[in-house]
Amino acid sequence: MKSVDIGAVSPESLPDVSGITFDNALSRKERVIRFLQVAQNPYCFSIGGIGVKMEFTENGPPLQDILTDFLIRQKSGL
Repeated sequence: MKSVDIGAVSPESLPDVSGITFDNALSRKERVIRFLQVAQNPYCFSIGGIGVKMEFTENGPPLQDILTDFLIRQKSGL
């Protein structure tokens, strides 16, 4: 799904991650693993019926850091 045109994908066909809750008792790694289990693919998913596509630059920060930052913002409502 890394190369998918998000505009051509129906958001209903993507896993919806809007209902994810995070257990802070779990390690950062375990929380990311749970997110990936729900999202199925870190590149394309939906949040409340809106399709989301994550893209990363070749020399950018690691995926784990990006997902962690995203999940923190999601949890805080940003």
